[in-house]
Amino acid sequence: MTEKSTICLIGPKASGKSSLLASLTECVAQGAFGYSPRLRPALQPVTEGDFRAAATEIRPADFLAHEEGDYERLKRDFALGGVATDTLDTYEYYFRLTVNGEAPPAIVTPGPWLLEIVDSAGEIAVPPDGAEIPILNDVKTKLARQLLASEAVVLVLPLVRLEDSAWIGALTRFIDRLALAPDKKLRRLVVVFSQYERLFVRLGPSAFTYACDPAVAWHVLRKSLRAAQWLERLRALETGDGGASVRFTVASSYGFTKRFQNPNIDPHQPGERRFRRASLEEARASNEYWRPFLTAEPFLYAALGLDSAFTFSFAQLDARAPEKPAASILA
Repeated sequence: MTEKSTICLIGPKASGKSSLLASLTECVAQGAFGYSPRLRPALQPVTEGDFRAAATEIRPADFLAHEEGDYERLKRDFALGGVATDTLDTYEYYFRLTVNGEAPPAIVTPGPWLLEIVDSAGEIAVPPDGAEIPILNDVKTKLARQLLASEAVVLVLPLVRLEDSAWIGALTRFIDRLALAPDKKLRRLVVVFSQYERLFVRLGPSAFTYACDPAVAWHVLRKSLRAAQWLERLRALETGDGGASVRFTVASSYGFTKRFQNPNIDPHQPGERRFRRASLEEARASNEYWRPFLTAEPFLYAALGLDSAFTFSFAQLDARAPEKPAASILA
């Protein structure tokens, strides 16, 4: 039986939402996540028509098709040095998720799952306080309708001092509105702290080893959330009538280099660009050095409700130390 889910990707501008999404399929393909390697998930981009029709297989006519879709363009833009949803609108991407290994008891249905992931510009849901941004009412209505109809929300925040952020007030109001919405279908909400690799830029080849320790991620999350004024509002969202389960995790779209294990940001390139050899074609160069880090976590949890070594509940963050197995990326 094929199940459909809609996941809304929300967060302030330049938080890393589109980059997180652009590196998602590569993260799943490389097994660069904290789930058991025996799970063996696979994620394949599909068309909107396939999603609407609940197609479970690639149609024969599409088997040898090479037309570049929206998601392929998103991945290409990311490989060229970054991607951002600058236009004041929302974009929809569609995927087919399967679990080809040992599915734990928590996964009630065998799948596959058809996912619609809605990526919105940061200025729509979480704009800077006091900013006057000309957003069309039709766009606001569209995103509001998508949020109320979604089964999960992935909230992406950069690893910065939250209390000093210009958008913190808008974030608090967004969570309040979401919690009070009587007709929402929300079942899961994942808070993702992006740009995780920046914490390890001075550690050289030891960076990946430290990043792979769930206890390090746990401490980073605890410290980041210590001054979060909206944290109790999220607790209310989880404990209220028809509450949604809330999880916290970290992720890095730029990730780490495969050979040297350092954060994969090339200091010799302008802006934030991944390491690559100039003599190689872009697609091959991206895969040669690059290991995205945990960008599958929020989406797999949003779709399956399955915890990994790097997804933490309120109870786990309140505890003294995490009790989790080693992540698959260490295997």
